[in-house]
Amino acid sequence: MNIPNLLSIFRLFLTLFFIASVHYGKYDIALTIFIAQGVSDLLDGFLARIMKAKTYLGSILDPLADKVMLVSSYIILTINKIIPLWLTSTVILRDLIIATGFLVLYKLSYQKKPLPSVISKITTLSQIVTIVYVLWSGTRVHKEYFYYATAILAIISGCQYVSRGIQTVVKKVAV
Repeated sequence: MNIPNLLSIFRLFLTLFFIASVHYGKYDIALTIFIAQGVSDLLDGFLARIMKAKTYLGSILDPLADKVMLVSSYIILTINKIIPLWLTSTVILRDLIIATGFLVLYKLSYQKKPLPSVISKITTLSQIVTIVYVLWSGTRVHKEYFYYATAILAIISGCQYVSRGIQTVVKKVAV
């Protein structure tokens, strides 16, 4: 077990404390934990590269920790009526579509590892910024702008993945 993988496990563990903090209305603590998770995500990737410590386990743990962190955050924030259900549903549906598409392409031997797009990375950043803003802003206005931007990006990103998946299958079948 190397340091980057331990950081990914630590990020998964912190998710439990994030959920508890939101559940008990301790949004300042939740924000601190969420930021710590983000820093640990950056740090594990950085350390894996400079220490030449990239592993198969790390290639699974890191994205798993990211998804658990984001999806859990949206779910608990929706349960606590901080983020609307329609936004959480959009975020989760996009992830399910992407995961299902990848599994199909993987099973058909068309794609061996996920290929994130620029819009996908922007979408993930938007999801993170939305969580940070709603935890930081409390009852301030204009949260809906973040909701709409995140939902629109999730839809565009999801559609792009579907389109890329279809193109991959069509190219392979045509050969």
